[in-house]
Amino acid sequence: MREYRFQASDETVALLRLLRGPWSGFRVTDRVFAVTLLDGTVVSLRVGAADIEDAFEAFRIEAGSEPLELALRGVPMESAGDFANGGNDVVLFTGATWSESASPSASTSASGLPSSLNGSAMALSGHPGQLSETAEVVCLTTDAVVLAAPSGRGMLVRTGVAPYSVDTIYDRDEIARFLRERGYADA
Repeated sequence: MREYRFQASDETVALLRLLRGPWSGFRVTDRVFAVTLLDGTVVSLRVGAADIEDAFEAFRIEAGSEPLELALRGVPMESAGDFANGGNDVVLFTGATWSESASPSASTSASGLPSSLNGSAMALSGHPGQLSETAEVVCLTTDAVVLAAPSGRGMLVRTGVAPYSVDTIYDRDEIARFLRERGYADA
């Protein structure tokens, strides 16, 4: 198996640390999650991609601080609510993208999906615990961020199913399900 890494850059980690502080509000689209901090700094989360090998692409969460007027035009600012006081937690999660063998066998991967369709390779995504033993190429990524206010209110921002999309989840049960899947037994 060939293994690659396309995880959070130092810049992304530094910008995510800023989200621990007090928020003024946030805006969400299908491509961007942007927080305006109390001091006016904007931290945006979006999806970046890298070509790992021929016909194999990996996606990760990336943070930026550049102006996003065009991407957020007309999107109303939501109240920071429980995130306004600071003391927030920010947790990064490692995901995995892998490619199954192109053999035309009817074998299945660890996720229960067929490892091939008519001899063509399949790219699968999940977390490292779901990696198939038959994976040929694996790329570890930073695929999600959980943001939690001291009150317990949380948000999950993760790479979406559509390329370059960001899913933002507020539902407590769905966030707990994600955390359990990723190994947090008490979620």
